[in-house]
Amino acid sequence: MQIIEYLKSFNRKERFHLVGQLLGNTEFNLDPIILQKILDLSELDTPPSYFSAMDYHLDWIYASLELAYVHGNEPRTRDSLRITATQEDVDFLLAFEDESGNTHIIMIEAKGDTPFTNNQLQSKANRLRAIFGENNENWSNVIPHFLICSPIEPNRIEIENIPSFMLNKDNSKLNWFILDMPLNQRKVTRCHLDGKASKYGKYWKVDILRNSKS
Repeated sequence: MQIIEYLKSFNRKERFHLVGQLLGNTEFNLDPIILQKILDLSELDTPPSYFSAMDYHLDWIYASLELAYVHGNEPRTRDSLRITATQEDVDFLLAFEDESGNTHIIMIEAKGDTPFTNNQLQSKANRLRAIFGENNENWSNVIPHFLICSPIEPNRIEIENIPSFMLNKDNSKLNWFILDMPLNQRKVTRCHLDGKASKYGKYWKVDILRNSKS
């Protein structure tokens, strides 16, 4: 089996299959304009076919690579960063083979009304470094890419300890594209009687996210 076939075989989340079935798009094919935008950010040509999935576990990515390169179903020694048996994931995954036989794995992390944090991105960077290597040296003919997506481009992301394959071609920042969200979306917030937000609040209020679209 090829890497992409293994990636498909782990994609067992019912939400993916339910949404695909309800929308009549069981393959999760992307809008061509958005697909081209993602490929342009990674400087890639349009593939004839691809695999895409949402909420894709990092464990599954490593397991797919391991199975493709080291065959067999016997128990394997567990590296605690490569296989965590947790649900840590990427929000969207896109994978395909190019004409040279390289497998590209594009991982997209998205934020809507909450900002990206350095702690969260560093945790993901540590996992991806363990899976792919500091400079993508762990697997031959596998090329990982990492993108972030949000209504407004973050400007306080620390990249000093981020693997180079997660950065743009200048190694100056993460590749970013806009998440187009509606204006004036609402959220429920726990609060005190005076309206001050608190996770211990015995009251609640509705906040309007006026900056949910750039």
